[in-house]
Amino acid sequence: MQELYTNAPAHWPKVYIEALIDSHAPEVRAANRLLFATAVETTFRRSGIQVLEADVLRLTKEGVLEIPLRVRAEDGEYDLFFYPIADGKAAAHYVAVYELAQKWGRIRPIYYSTDDLLAIYPEEIEPVARRDRLYIQAALAAPKGQYAMWWAEQVGEQFHYSPTYELLDRIYREINGLEVRAFALILRELGMIEEEYEFTASTLTDSTVEIPVEGPEGVPLIVSFSQHRGVRFHFHMNRATPEYRDLFLNLFLLRVKVWRREADLEQIRRLDSPAYIWWRELGKRLRLSTASSEQAISAVGSVRR
Repeated sequence: MQELYTNAPAHWPKVYIEALIDSHAPEVRAANRLLFATAVETTFRRSGIQVLEADVLRLTKEGVLEIPLRVRAEDGEYDLFFYPIADGKAAAHYVAVYELAQKWGRIRPIYYSTDDLLAIYPEEIEPVARRDRLYIQAALAAPKGQYAMWWAEQVGEQFHYSPTYELLDRIYREINGLEVRAFALILRELGMIEEEYEFTASTLTDSTVEIPVEGPEGVPLIVSFSQHRGVRFHFHMNRATPEYRDLFLNLFLLRVKVWRREADLEQIRRLDSPAYIWWRELGKRLRLSTASSEQAISAVGSVRR
């Protein structure tokens, strides 16, 4: 039985673990992570610290972070990271996670390891948040409620002055003329097609395709596509916070940038697409509407289920 090193608050109970295997093999890492989760749940059960969930995905400004275990203590929630092999690679990973937390928030990382990670010189620090996937999965049906691309949280809040508008504008510019291929990218992640060429403009049987999905952190949204309005994300207004909405849109923007670079699409010259023209005109109409009316628009891209 081995006591794990940690930077957890001093009053937290000590965590002991046994039968760890010294290997980086994926199946061994999964087994070690299960041992850790079991040890933590058994230990914390008597301390008032609640284990919330294991293998959690958390949206950050730099992408999606994978978290082994989340717990709730009296002073809030924490994210636990387990390193069965205490070496420079593990130290570098935790330093990167800690810096990410300090920069953007949303996570409160604590490490557990077989040695003091803070006393080990880290290897080269690399990004820990992934941006090569959206981490979405298809749902059988969209939960009932109101969905929207954007909605006001406060009276007088205006869409075209919001961070959401800026993100959507950058997305529309990035995929201008590539909307069909960008939607095919989403379909591939959902497992609905295997190759990008399987979805083309001629594939559409209806003017608009709507797919209910579950995003990272279990938030429901609807992905829609049409030639006229392009790729759009409609978030469940009661279950998605404005922060989550903007973080997911930022993730999609990051994903598109990675895709364009990998597919060598950055230098392709494209004419303005119908979807981009629609978006540009929508922005003009909203600005004119706000300027000529005392009542601000409360939601954009609404979908009712």
